[in-house]
Amino acid sequence: MRRRPSIAVRLALGLSAGMALLWVGAAAISVAVMQHELNEAYDDSLRQSALRLLPLAVHDLRERDHGLKRLVVGAEGEDGDGDEDDYAPDGVPHDASFTYYIRDQAGQLVLRDEHAPETIDVDASQEGFGELNGQRTFALDDPRSGYSIVIIELSDRRLTALKDSVVALGLPLLALIPLIAGGVWFSMRLALRPLEALRRDIAQRDSRNLAPLRSDGHPAELAPIADAVAALLERLKSALDTERAFAARSAHELRTPIAGALAQTQQLADELAGRPGAERVQKIEGALKRLSQLSEKLLQLARIEAGFARTNDETDQLPVLRMLVRDINVTTAWRDRVELEGGEVSRLPAAIDADALAIVVRNLVENGLKHGDATAPVRIVVTADGTLRIQNEASALARDDLSRLGQPFVRGDTLAEGSGLGLSIARGILEQAGGRLTLISPIAGRDSGFEAMVELPRRDKSAP
Repeated sequence: MRRRPSIAVRLALGLSAGMALLWVGAAAISVAVMQHELNEAYDDSLRQSALRLLPLAVHDLRERDHGLKRLVVGAEGEDGDGDEDDYAPDGVPHDASFTYYIRDQAGQLVLRDEHAPETIDVDASQEGFGELNGQRTFALDDPRSGYSIVIIELSDRRLTALKDSVVALGLPLLALIPLIAGGVWFSMRLALRPLEALRRDIAQRDSRNLAPLRSDGHPAELAPIADAVAALLERLKSALDTERAFAARSAHELRTPIAGALAQTQQLADELAGRPGAERVQKIEGALKRLSQLSEKLLQLARIEAGFARTNDETDQLPVLRMLVRDINVTTAWRDRVELEGGEVSRLPAAIDADALAIVVRNLVENGLKHGDATAPVRIVVTADGTLRIQNEASALARDDLSRLGQPFVRGDTLAEGSGLGLSIARGILEQAGGRLTLISPIAGRDSGFEAMVELPRRDKSAP
C-alpha cells in the first residue's frame, strides 16, 4: 500500500523552505548593502591614506633635495660612489595593505614604494578612484607642489570581509533550517491532535456502535465536520434500528404461524397416511421445517445486531455447555451423538452472554451433525486455557472452500439441508463479544476431519 503524504510533513517542509528562501533573500540584500558599505569604507581609507601620505612624501623629497634627480628611483644621477644618493629613499612608513608611487609636475616618477608594480598604467592626472589589474586605485594631485600620488590597494581585505559576512549570515541558516523544520513539524503535530482524536472516535463506530461522537474540545475548524459526521451517524443509526426492528419483528411474528401451519400439516400427514397425497404433505412439512429454521436464524441475526452478546461480567460457562449437550442428546433427532470432553477442567470463565454462547455452540454442533459423518459423534473438547474445540469426522476441505465458510449464506460442497447462516452467526456473536472463531480442516495430526476452534473472550484484568 502506497504511503500517503502527511499534512504535518508537507507544512513543515513548505514553511521551512519558505523561511529559508526569505532568509536567503534577506541575506542577499544584506550582503549587497554590506558590500556597498565596505567599498565605501575601504575607498575612504584609500582616500585618507593618500591625503596623509602625499604631504609627507613631498616633505621628505624636499628635505633630501641636494639635487632632485638623485632621489628618483633609477635616475641617471647615480654616481656609483656607494653613498646614500645611489639608493632609492625608504619612502614614508604606511600600512602594508596598499602601495603607492609619486610623480612630479612633468609626470616623471620620483618616488615608488617597494611593493608598487614596475609598470604602471594609471593616469595620475585623473583624480579619483580607478582599477589597475583588478586592484582598487586612488589618484590625488597636489596643485601647490605639483606632485601627485597614486594609492594601489594590494590586499584582498574587501573580498575577505565580504566572505566573512556571507559565512556569518549563512551558518546560522544551516543550523536553523533543521530546527525550524522540527519546530514546525512538532507544532503541527500538536495542532493536529484534535483531528487525530476525531479520527479515532469515528474509527470506533461501526454497525454495532453508533454512539454519538464527542462534541467537546474540537477547534472551530473541526467542529462543523464533527457535527456533520454526528448527524450522519444519527441518521444511519435510525435507519439500522428500523431495519433491525423490522427483521426481529418479522422473524418473531413468523414463528407462530409457521409453527401452527407445521402442526396442521403434521396432523394432516397422519390422517393421509397411506393415501394419495401423503407424499405431497410430507414435502410441505419439510418445507415448513426449513422455513421455521430459517426464521430462527433470522431472529438470531437480529439479536446479534442488537449487541446482546457483549457483557462485562465473567461467569462460568461450563454448566451452560453441559445443559446444551444434554438438550441436544435428548430432545433432537441426533440422540447421543454429542460428547463433551472436559478432562480435569472444572470451570470455564468467559465474558460472554450465556444465551449467546449457547447459540454459538448449538450452531457449530448442528453444523458438524448435518455435514459430518453420520456414524461418528461430534466432540466438544474443553482445554485448560478456556478454548473450545468442536470436532467432527469429515473429508478434508480445500483451503479455498475453508476460507469462504463463515460468510453469510455460503455453504460447502454438501447435499445436507441448511441455510448457510450457522457459521456466520457463530462468528458474528464471538467477534461482537471479543472472541474468535477459527475453522480448521483437516484436524491437527490427522488427514481428515473438521474443527471449529472457539476462543472465548475474557474480562480485561486492568478494567475496574
